[in-house]
Amino acid sequence: MENGPETDPRTAFGQALRTLRQGARLTQQELARKAGLGIRTLSDLERGTAGPRPATAALLAGALGLDRPGTEGFHALAHAAWRTARG
Repeated sequence: MENGPETDPRTAFGQALRTLRQGARLTQQELARKAGLGIRTLSDLERGTAGPRPATAALLAGALGLDRPGTEGFHALAHAAWRTARG
């Protein structure tokens, strides 16, 4: 059974990523550069059309300056999104 957009972990991760990026007052381009990612990758992640690889999630958490609890929660969302993306 497919998850709907409201329950898809990729969508949840994308929404969290966008909220964190905006909270850090960064544009997509700024965050992509800071994390060493392409702008298209970041855009795909925020739209929920891709799931982040574990290494990508780590780069984003570092670039966003997340504290330990924030990083743990971010990685939990990323892991669920990655598993969903891989099928």
